[in-house]
Amino acid sequence: MSDLVERFLETHGPRLSSEVAEYLVVTLGISPVAARKRVSRLAGNVRRLGYITFPRKARYMYLEQQFGSPQYWENLVEALMLTKSAYGHAIAALRQRGGTVPERLFPIVCGSPVKQLKHLSAESVLKHLIEAGLLQRVALPGLGDCIVIVQAEGYYNGLAEMVRTRLITEGFLLTAVSDWLKKLGIVSYGKVATRDGDALPRVGTFAWDLTAPSYLGPMVKSGKEGKDKPGFVVCDVHLGEYATVEGVRPFVTKCKTLRGLRNIGPCLQIFVTGGYSSEAFKLLKENGIVPATPANLFGEEIAAGLKQLSTVLTKAAALSTIDPTAFDELFSKFGKIEGAANQLRGTLFEYLAADIFRKGGAHQVRMNRIFKQDAKEAEADVIAVRDNLSLTFIECKGHSPYGETPHDEVEKWLQHNVPIFFKSAREHDDWKNLPVHFEFWTTAPLTEESIQFLEKAKASIKPTRYTIGWRLGPEVLTICKGTKDNGLINAFRKHFMKYNAKSAAIAQAIWP
Repeated sequence: MSDLVERFLETHGPRLSSEVAEYLVVTLGISPVAARKRVSRLAGNVRRLGYITFPRKARYMYLEQQFGSPQYWENLVEALMLTKSAYGHAIAALRQRGGTVPERLFPIVCGSPVKQLKHLSAESVLKHLIEAGLLQRVALPGLGDCIVIVQAEGYYNGLAEMVRTRLITEGFLLTAVSDWLKKLGIVSYGKVATRDGDALPRVGTFAWDLTAPSYLGPMVKSGKEGKDKPGFVVCDVHLGEYATVEGVRPFVTKCKTLRGLRNIGPCLQIFVTGGYSSEAFKLLKENGIVPATPANLFGEEIAAGLKQLSTVLTKAAALSTIDPTAFDELFSKFGKIEGAANQLRGTLFEYLAADIFRKGGAHQVRMNRIFKQDAKEAEADVIAVRDNLSLTFIECKGHSPYGETPHDEVEKWLQHNVPIFFKSAREHDDWKNLPVHFEFWTTAPLTEESIQFLEKAKASIKPTRYTIGWRLGPEVLTICKGTKDNGLINAFRKHFMKYNAKSAAIAQAIWP
């Protein structure tokens, strides 16, 4: 009996136990009841997926060697989708995104509500899929805890930079969508929320990549006492391979469930990705959802800019260096999008700082590492290690030189980030005996409040414990000069220094 079932699974791939029983009924001429009993007693090389059940108590069956194979996932997702399972939506969403998302974003992509009666929550879906051995939590450099589809050992090596590049590029896409919505007056100007904020945007019982209230005529409803209630715009984004019908179905489920909630006004629902399969495009349209792409929203120049940004960041990660000329082109492409220039300036400044330390003799330079202590976490922009000599954490704030560095950024760095970094360094096997230095680099002037705050802190910290310092634009330019890299120097001067007579004289004195 076991051999018969094994041959069936070898030929057709993993299947539900109900399908295996049907096969035995046809092949052996036995009753359905007898077939189900025989299937329940199978052992040997046949395995059953734990924790995840299907209608009529069916189980997913597979051969041991089939676990984790492409056919294993395809058949499992198909079986889960046919039963409209929340687990299937979550796995399909992860597969659409290359099998990996930061844990923080799982409630957005999985298709399940954060909390809603008679629905599996995103938290429960994640818990059960981890228990079933289908998903697992993996800490990836620069991303922190991520949820990944279980794969062979070593699969996750080198995955972090690819995912981080996609997330940064999607961040620019969300900035562009926000700018588009505000300029057209579709949403309240100061009320747009994106996933890059401290909390995930919420409308109804779901989390989204972007949300905003809308007071357009068709979106507004009269509430109690004649007070207008706004509608909402909700949007999720994905930049990667073409969106498949399975990949967009979790978003469709979110949208349809949201419409069934009583106290939520009309919602304009938008999905933005690089391209769609014909079936995915049709599914979104049939369900009243806007199937958008960067090209049809913003034009070919912005769409090309997003692709170029992904290429530039991928190359920078692979070669551990930056191409200032490529960033110049990106500034030109994104210049018309409100907030994009500042976003790009911040990204460029981090890469410039890392490059400065590499060229300055640091043996190890790491970027965007996340550290956790006592349920708190902080991201270090740049970490520079001189073997057996020193450890330096650099906070990078690539602001416009015509503004000021907000005091709350200085305060958060010193009171929240520095303690987490220091404790983590003292627990690190390779760093625990190194002198530790923390630096705050900013290209915009500090407020008088920040200067006094930093000076007071510096005087109170014992140098034998750790030291702190801060560097402004002119001093960073001096450090750039020490690298003797004209491309790096020019990029810093062009994007982070004021262009007036006074600053030109300072720059000339520093860099004759």
